[in-house]
Amino acid sequence: MLNKTDPVIEVRGLCKKVKDATGELTILEDIDLAIDAGSSVAIVGASGSGKSTLLGLLAGLDSASSGSVRLLGRELTELSEDERAALRSGSVGFVFQSFQLMPHLTALENVTLPLELQGGIGTREAAARARGLLEQVGLDKRTGHYPKLLSGGEQQRVALARAFVTRPAILFADEPTGSLDAATGRAVIDLMFEMNRANGATLILVTHDIELARRCDTTVTIEAGRLA
Repeated sequence: MLNKTDPVIEVRGLCKKVKDATGELTILEDIDLAIDAGSSVAIVGASGSGKSTLLGLLAGLDSASSGSVRLLGRELTELSEDERAALRSGSVGFVFQSFQLMPHLTALENVTLPLELQGGIGTREAAARARGLLEQVGLDKRTGHYPKLLSGGEQQRVALARAFVTRPAILFADEPTGSLDAATGRAVIDLMFEMNRANGATLILVTHDIELARRCDTTVTIEAGRLA
């Protein structure tokens, strides 16, 4: 159970190691981290430093080799893969560099999908909520379009609407402007921060962009798998 004063994410002694052709490779080592509810945190570092791996561990998308990760009061190391997925379904939103929209679904269907997977909400209400978010991101005229008919900026705005449709407590964003030109990227980031403030969610952002990182409350720097 998570108390109001508890961190929404708490990490102790986190390590991630993988096997490779030369033996064992350490990606992350001895990470301690606490993130408060409603805060915004940028994770920065060079390519290959372990930023995206850390985000995946914080979100329960991957399993640590050792250490502890508590997400919303739940110890992820004690949960099965299905239990971690259920926790994410109701409490976590994602925005990825590659958009990760379902190509065979329209914009509206992509945004509605998390509500259908979550359950507990009727089809009409789910569609209405999804339409409202697509209108919020300026795509109310594009609800019936498939991803291949949308620009990169439009696809990322669909991804933003999808991330917020379940009203998550935490938003994880992994290089959300990495596939966009500078002007489109700035517009998407402005929208993401605006929506995040409106929803009161905790934002955890992986980025190479130092100017973008400065917009967050806190910056966490990873160097060669360790906190700098």
